Amino acid sequence: MLLIVTNKADLTSDFLILRMKERGVAFRRLNTEDYGKSFVVDICTSDMDMCYNVSFSNDVEMGKEDIDAVYFRQPLAPEVPNDIIPEDRGFHLRESKEILRSLWRLIDARKWINHPKNLWLASNKIEQLSLARRIGFNIPKTCVSTSRHVIEKFMKSCGMRVVCKAVKHGFLRETSGVRMAMTQRVGAEFLEYIGSYAPTPMIFQEEIRKSYDIRITIIGQTVFATAIHSQDYKETEVDWRHWDVSNVDLIHRPIKLPKNVEYMCTRMTKMLNLTYSAIDMVKDTVGNYYFLEMNPNGQWPWIERRAGYPVRDALIDHMLQIESG
Repeated sequence: MLLIVTNKADLTSDFLILRMKERGVAFRRLNTEDYGKSFVVDICTSDMDMCYNVSFSNDVEMGKEDIDAVYFRQPLAPEVPNDIIPEDRGFHLRESKEILRSLWRLIDARKWINHPKNLWLASNKIEQLSLARRIGFNIPKTCVSTSRHVIEKFMKSCGMRVVCKAVKHGFLRETSGVRMAMTQRVGAEFLEYIGSYAPTPMIFQEEIRKSYDIRITIIGQTVFATAIHSQDYKETEVDWRHWDVSNVDLIHRPIKLPKNVEYMCTRMTKMLNLTYSAIDMVKDTVGNYYFLEMNPNGQWPWIERRAGYPVRDALIDHMLQIESG
């Protein structure tokens, strides 16, 4: 049976599960915030190994022999029961999260898309850039710093044509919800006010003159490359994700990458011990391809809807392939 590890509000898993039901594929969904309510985990020693069992509230159980493949999507921390006293809530949360981490470690790493440990190891943008360069990708000139002197020197070396973005990710959690810090263009005026910014490190990169952005969705050896025509609108010139919060309607077009670029994408994914990855690249105005970053657990449903790629079927097929051994 296939196991989907996520949370109750994850629309991506909803979209995937809809297709699983259409195809008659057996699965269980595990919403991690419901640990202790809709499911519990038992881990015990045996003569040869550690045994685990996931018991759901509807009397369904899954053990080592029942879990054939796992899609690790977007888990959340377990919810703490209201009857636990305030002094013990932190302890309960920590221990509950740890038993789930223990379960992930006991499930064969070869069964995962993608194993949580590999997701964590693959998520560092600076290491991604270093690996991409070693593999043979073009990458933009890059500087990570809080120093005005270093940043100014870097910006001048790029002809003052520079963008900046978050070192980890641009999501800012606030009481009213989540805000996203987009990639932004910076110029000489930024240097004038840099002293008023909090001393938070940022990634500065030479701005590539784009023909278009590219999202590359990889599942095993299957590569879905999509051209995103970000340069059609001023709002999306620097960061195509602005189309989500604006009234523009970006063209998404399936494309075929050059063989060497496609090979480097699959090679990088494999070197980071990933089965699935979402790679962001750009094609410049003279035809060169530049690697920007990889999201080892990035969104994909909009690619299926906009570009027409069968991403859900590719994920399901890969999990069934794992299941069959």
